[in-house]
Amino acid sequence: MSAIVVAVIAAVASVTAAVVAGVFATASRRHELRVQRADAAHERILDDKRSMYGPLVDMLDRMFTSDDLPTDEEREHKLRFDRWINVYGSDGVVAAYGRLMQALPHNPPADLQFRLYGDFLLEVRKDIGDPASKVGVLQILGPRLAGVSDPRTLTDPDLDAVCRRLGWTPPWKLPR
Repeated sequence: MSAIVVAVIAAVASVTAAVVAGVFATASRRHELRVQRADAAHERILDDKRSMYGPLVDMLDRMFTSDDLPTDEEREHKLRFDRWINVYGSDGVVAAYGRLMQALPHNPPADLQFRLYGDFLLEVRKDIGDPASKVGVLQILGPRLAGVSDPRTLTDPDLDAVCRRLGWTPPWKLPR
């Protein structure tokens, strides 16, 4: 009789182990599918961001390197970008783009325009690339910087100090 009890216990243990293994395998498959769906959603969002950032970065780059005016298509994209940046953009991109767009109508010194543009590019890079990137404005703007009179304008982490040094009051600091 004891051999039968041992055999029953072994059989129950085997069935229990198989059931538990099946439950864990199912849970693992479900988790893997959730991760795949999340990765696919993340890729779709990155594609949307790239298609949103690309044309605007091209337009701004041309603005800083030539006298060409934006095309009608670029102006339309900028209007769309202005509407959607607040939805798709990271906090850093929204802040950097806001500073750049607030500053430009107030004729900031050329060095400061490059700084604000570089800050925007860095935030775009972090948003669609590597958030831990160590590249700075000097590396991003590289060859375009031949006319920059004071490289500290690009590297000083204190934007308010840069503005004071250049004798320019940013619009976000003007009294309302």
